Amino acid sequence: MRILKSGLALGVALLLLLSCALPGTAAATADTDAAKQIADTASALRDPAGRPLVVSKYGDKTAYPENSTAAITAAAEAGADLVQVYVRKTADDYFVLMTDENLSRMCVDALGNGIDRNVSEVGYHELSACHLRNGTGNLHEPITEYTIPTLTEAVDAANAAGVLLVLEGVWAFREEVYAQLNDAGTLGSVVFLADGDRGEVVDWLESKAQMPLVFSAYNGNVVFSARSTVSRTLSAGAVGTMLSSSNAYSVVFGDSVMSRFAEKGRGVIDMTDPALCGDREDNYIGYNDVTARGYSVLVTDHITELCEYNARLSAERERLNETLAKAQQIDVTLCSTQSANALKDAIAEARDALAAPASENSLMQARYALEQAVSGLTNRTDDAGGKTVTAGRVVAAVLVVLALVALEVVIVRVRKKKQEKRRRERRREREQKDEQN
Repeated sequence: MRILKSGLALGVALLLLLSCALPGTAAATADTDAAKQIADTASALRDPAGRPLVVSKYGDKTAYPENSTAAITAAAEAGADLVQVYVRKTADDYFVLMTDENLSRMCVDALGNGIDRNVSEVGYHELSACHLRNGTGNLHEPITEYTIPTLTEAVDAANAAGVLLVLEGVWAFREEVYAQLNDAGTLGSVVFLADGDRGEVVDWLESKAQMPLVFSAYNGNVVFSARSTVSRTLSAGAVGTMLSSSNAYSVVFGDSVMSRFAEKGRGVIDMTDPALCGDREDNYIGYNDVTARGYSVLVTDHITELCEYNARLSAERERLNETLAKAQQIDVTLCSTQSANALKDAIAEARDALAAPASENSLMQARYALEQAVSGLTNRTDDAGGKTVTAGRVVAAVLVVLALVALEVVIVRVRKKKQEKRRRERRREREQKDEQN
């Protein structure tokens, strides 16, 4: 009986230990997974030919206030790789997340009254008592329990969710933000949106012993300025450049500028505002257009739709790779020149499509052209006789030629024999005439 009681006590103790250890283990696993996701995204950003990336503009605003920690977490859960947030500085030098300088659109005080004051005029402790309106704010949105987060709180939320933060609005106080993040060991958790003069951006990047992730930026329609911004800032260490224009035919959508990204960095574009993406829409049609032009990091308000597009894009790229691998193994030695050249051209086009950022449509077109070229090798007739060239027919043609040559030899021999016979007969006739004379 005493042994049984001891066994029961030991079992209870083990159960208690497991119940305490499992939550900690699960939390540690979640932290590790989030860290791996952030490292994967950072690695992809540094790769000019890396996978397409989804940037959520101010978080998931469908159910949470913009720039809130809840919106950041929800955006990550919806599939975003990065979340763009707007950072401002308070009167007492705290960094907080708020899109507008004025608080009236998004905030109310503890009594639910609107606040018509600027972030830079209010201390953080006063701001922390304010509540955020849901979504994008304004009077029609309900008041929530969420408060204005500090940059530190936002970075913590992003780290826990496994996403990088893109910091908009920080260029004016970049040194302070850099120092704060560097001291906290979270410099690798953010991307600075450097929307200053390209010369300043280059100088700032070159001054850093520990290089942060940076998107440079250019808005306009001057080809030299756009090309220079992309080339100089990427060469200095920026991982991408955010280009924007309200003009649908701006130079920022042309090959002259987009070619500057080749093997150097990422093209970034904000699809949430038509004035920033050449009057394009934040949907499949817009995504297909800008990815065809070379953009591979898209800022969106529709996370799920963009994630679905990227999934289809990845699947189409895989299908084209498989089709290309099969096409390259085909021996075209016995095929007609026309069909072999068509396959060669289709293979070259497929390689070009896979070598750079491409749209779903362009990948589908390249795959279709390749499949048609392969199909044409078996169905297309040869260039001259209207018959499909096969090994059997080649052998038959050779045999026919040999037979004709043999026949020609026989004919020549017969002709020679006849000629020799005639000569002999003429010789006899001459001899007979001579004898008679």
